[in-house]
Amino acid sequence: MKKLLLALALNCCYFFGTAQTKISADEAKLITANVMANFTQSASFAYSKGVTLDQFKARLYGKAVPVIAGNTMAEVAYSYLSRGVSKEQIARENDGVAVAKAFKFLLDQHNKGIEPDGTELFGSKTALESNSAAKVTEGCRWYQFWCLVENFANWVVANWPTIQQILVFILNL
Repeated sequence: MKKLLLALALNCCYFFGTAQTKISADEAKLITANVMANFTQSASFAYSKGVTLDQFKARLYGKAVPVIAGNTMAEVAYSYLSRGVSKEQIARENDGVAVAKAFKFLLDQHNKGIEPDGTELFGSKTALESNSAAKVTEGCRWYQFWCLVENFANWVVANWPTIQQILVFILNL
């Protein structure tokens, strides 16, 4: 877990530049919105037209019991899926609050001496792995929060030249 956090921190440092020690509100929103977009996409297997929120959650969790932060992420994902919002639109429009609350929960766990792997948000690894509906999408299961975060960080690193061009064009840097 510590290696993953270190890798994520290094990736974020690479993304935001070595001279910068703090990220801006816009950068924080960008990160959390993209994680929410990836989470929504990975949880989309549990949604079909006409499914209620409770049915969606039952398909996601099975018998697992999520914490409030995980449940909130599922509710936000359901809202996007039920309205047919694209992954790209989620990344542009999401406020980042649900993911920030998930980060806070996992940080609190870490500060208590627990090394969370992200599954704690959604009921625990054991409970979730027994859910036969939990599909693997893009290398991560929907409940593997850190895996989704890492995928976004890796995407940023792989696409850094394009991101720099976008920043220069949009922000005139």
